[in-house]
Amino acid sequence: GVVVAYNTEPVRKSAGSCIFLHIWKGPGETTAGCTSMTEANLLMLIHSLDKTKNPTLVQMPASEYESLKKLYKLP
Repeated sequence: GVVVAYNTEPVRKSAGSCIFLHIWKGPGETTAGCTSMTEANLLMLIHSLDKTKNPTLVQMPASEYESLKKLYKLP
C-alpha cells in the first residue's frame, strides 16, 4: 500500500490521522476513509510514484474529473 501524509505537520486535533491506498477487498466492501483499488492498479500506481516530484493525492467524483480533465491536462 501507500501511506498518504495527511494531517502530519502540524497535526490538527480531530482531523483524522492518515490515509492509506490499499488493495480492495471486493464488491460491497468499503473503507474508513482510505482509498482501495485492485492489486494491479495499486501496483501500477506504486511503480509510477516519484517522491522527488512531490506527488499529490486528489480525489473527486468521476463526473467532476471529466469536467476538469481537459482544463488541467489530466490523463
